[in-house]
Amino acid sequence: MREQELFGYEERPWIGPPSDHIVPALLPWAVPLGRAERAIVALRAVEVWPEAMTLVLGVYSRDAMEGGPPIAHRRVPDYRSLLVGVSFPDGSRASSESISVPTAGQPDEPVLRVQSGGGTQFHQEHRIFVWPLPSDGQMEIIVQWLERGIPETHNGFDGARIRAAANEAGELWPGLPRRPGNGVAMRQIAGSAGGFGPALRQLPQRTPRAAAPDE
Repeated sequence: MREQELFGYEERPWIGPPSDHIVPALLPWAVPLGRAERAIVALRAVEVWPEAMTLVLGVYSRDAMEGGPPIAHRRVPDYRSLLVGVSFPDGSRASSESISVPTAGQPDEPVLRVQSGGGTQFHQEHRIFVWPLPSDGQMEIIVQWLERGIPETHNGFDGARIRAAANEAGELWPGLPRRPGNGVAMRQIAGSAGGFGPALRQLPQRTPRAAAPDE
């Protein structure tokens, strides 16, 4: 059910950017990440949340880009398409070649999730959500686009500087009440005419029906 009022920040930073509650700090880094004769992938900025970050990438081509967004999660990896990954100072990695599904509990591995992009035939902008923030040391952003002639290319960035920027992210609505049900969205239905008031409804689990002998 669509919520009519904003609840407090639930602090599940691996789910996605908390853009309803937080104004991120901005690192205006403009750096080419990969280049070929007729294509460029560039980092335009890094939005830093309290415990995660969003990489803002620009994809540029002198030839028209067709067939959907150049960066996308696929069930079967396409290693000739544009791939983006991160490597943290502790050696852990995440990339766009696999599908990252949001989980209720904290993941054991880093999360990289490609968000929707937009643009023209010759320029597309993508936001790449990454959790967690890197530790002190060098974090690498890795790109590869074999279809456009860009080999696997590594680019180093200061993890300590990214973590320090998180202190500048600001919460918009401090003190909002938390969502009931330990942060799990629950449906409220109106009471009957008898006047029991709002009630929480739990959907029953469906039990598989045994097949009849003639089925």
